[in-house]
Amino acid sequence: MSHLKPSKPSYVLEPQRLREPRLFRIWDISQKFLFMVNSMLIANPLDFNSPEVWMAVLPNNALDPRKQPIFMGLNDGLHTLSCTLSSEGQPQIHLVERNLMELYNQNQKFLDFSFYSKMDGSSETCSFESAQFPGWFISTSSEPNKPINLGQKGGTDITLFYFETSERKEKAELVITRII
Repeated sequence: MSHLKPSKPSYVLEPQRLREPRLFRIWDISQKFLFMVNSMLIANPLDFNSPEVWMAVLPNNALDPRKQPIFMGLNDGLHTLSCTLSSEGQPQIHLVERNLMELYNQNQKFLDFSFYSKMDGSSETCSFESAQFPGWFISTSSEPNKPINLGQKGGTDITLFYFETSERKEKAELVITRII
């Protein structure tokens, strides 16, 4: 009877398994980039004395792909963004020691580690909504040198970001090298 089971249509594509995360440089619409300071992600204008953080990103294939669910962490792959409730019941974001590839390979929902990547505002900007706390987005303060947080749209926090892949940077560096 197993031969009577419907087979998957030929047009259904299985997600390709990735061997490593894609790296992205992310900055808010006020031109504040992410930096590590005392184990916290801080948003500040670009300063050539401090190396900016490249974020490692992998899809979360256990959630609805139409919402573009992702895991985000540091490029070391060992620190991942996680959303929890504070003792006051307020959604908050933390950088925790958790292997990004392990989350990806386990193919589970992991809502506390997941964000929905949404093109927002324009074709060049996006927002990152917490899967654990719908309506709460990764945000930066309007003031420099403040940690990233979770905020709601329409408030004083900045929830729109630009992003650039490391491949784009590498291609640009290659072109510059060829010109020189």
